[in-house]
Amino acid sequence: MKTLELYLVRHGKTVFNTTGRLQGWSDSPLTPEGCQVAENLGRGLEQQRITFDAAFSSTSPRAVDTARLILNHSGQAGLPLVSLPDLREYCFGGFEGELTHIVHDKITAYRGLPSTENWLAAYRHGERNLIAESVHALDPLGLAETEAQFSARLQQGLDELIARTPHNGRALLVSHGIAITTILKMIDAQSILYQSVPNASVSRLHHQNGMWVIQSIGDTSFSLL
Repeated sequence: MKTLELYLVRHGKTVFNTTGRLQGWSDSPLTPEGCQVAENLGRGLEQQRITFDAAFSSTSPRAVDTARLILNHSGQAGLPLVSLPDLREYCFGGFEGELTHIVHDKITAYRGLPSTENWLAAYRHGERNLIAESVHALDPLGLAETEAQFSARLQQGLDELIARTPHNGRALLVSHGIAITTILKMIDAQSILYQSVPNASVSRLHHQNGMWVIQSIGDTSFSLL
């Protein structure tokens, strides 16, 4: 069985993050702050003498750009970057690009809850991905993923990452907020609430004997060095 260490990073802050719009398979550019924090993360990794044997991102430009900034500023600009479509963010279907608060209002009404605050609390502390469940049910285009589809896709992406990383290697993966939370919950359902880790944060995972172990979640200290 292959052993590897994974540095799982959320992409840098984007325009849609800043303006409060949903971005799953849709995309928006990194903001200047998002670029700077990704560069700082790269420098922090270099200061800690952390190097990678393989580098991956989703195929979304915001993840690709973040990964390249990290590699370029960690002394590893020459390391090939492999983009894997299965590690993209959740697909919001017809709600892509919509204002986040509008979608939350629709879900609140759909679930018969008294306020958006009640809905967000139910989502964060839920035992399953209520965002995926609700958006899939409400999507006017019928394109939004179910939780099962999303989780299965992410598992396929992780399996490909494992296959393409050298034994006893260390890999970088730049992915997305809900995707990272879902991956962590697939490993340990109690490890995190349903909420995104910070932009450009690092969650460290260890894979051995066919099992993943979470070592840290949402660490932003590398970009502060």
